[in-house]
Amino acid sequence: MNTKLWKSILNFVPLSEYPNLPCPFCHHETLKFDEDTIISKKISKHYEKIASRHFELDKKKKQAEQRENGAVVRELWNEHPLWGIVGAIGVACIESAKPNYHFRKFTAFMYCTNCEDNVAVTGLLQQHTKKTDSDNQEPSIYKIDHFSTPVSMFKIDEQIPSSIQLELLGAFRYFHIDTNSSANKLRRAIECFCNEFDIPGDNLARRLAQLKEKYPTEVDLLNTLRLVGNEGSHSNGFTEVNEDDLLGAFDIVEEVLTLFPRLEKLNQLKRSQEQLINKFDKKKVKVLAHKN
Repeated sequence: MNTKLWKSILNFVPLSEYPNLPCPFCHHETLKFDEDTIISKKISKHYEKIASRHFELDKKKKQAEQRENGAVVRELWNEHPLWGIVGAIGVACIESAKPNYHFRKFTAFMYCTNCEDNVAVTGLLQQHTKKTDSDNQEPSIYKIDHFSTPVSMFKIDEQIPSSIQLELLGAFRYFHIDTNSSANKLRRAIECFCNEFDIPGDNLARRLAQLKEKYPTEVDLLNTLRLVGNEGSHSNGFTEVNEDDLLGAFDIVEEVLTLFPRLEKLNQLKRSQEQLINKFDKKKVKVLAHKN
């Protein structure tokens, strides 16, 4: 998995720096923004009440910065009122020097330069507003919340069972807007993994324990993913699953799922093995000849 690629779009990004993504249809890394299709609308007060995760995260970040600045000014004031006044002026100057951005919703298309198919996307943009006519106009910055067709964060081998594939695609879809739901989908993928080996029960930990003797390394890794999935399903708000957690989890699950192509290859080798034994095992050749 190209972790660096996905880390580069965790936050708001100007289009000039937005990377090409893997196309969900041809799987080439040739999916790019079609700037001519971008339509944006201002955010209403109604939206703010049910805002997306990234809108809330940005708001909380700014509130945290304000609290931190306030604490610094109070500390300086306690040392000496004059220092407090100087500190307050300094904070005000820093804040006034920051670029002024406001949120808007947007829709657009991304198109693949290889297969020429397209994916509709929606999300948020932050548009720069000049404070004075002499200010430079900064480019808008974008964060996609939703891809109409899920974009795979790593290549899913065709040998992987479809039930697992569907849950993984759901995990990829939610990664961009709801990390807890993404983790929950990852947990469901582990349940499907157990289903593929006909492991019964409704307790995932016990189901994995039944597989450990046969696949110890894979089960050890899956138990780690189970913990992530459990947190996503029952988050208490203190240890919420974040994007970095999920990227680590996806890296693990990508490796675990190589088990299915390996098993398929082993089945093919067994057929070849049987043919070779029938031809070259002297004892078996004599037995077959005697029967004929």
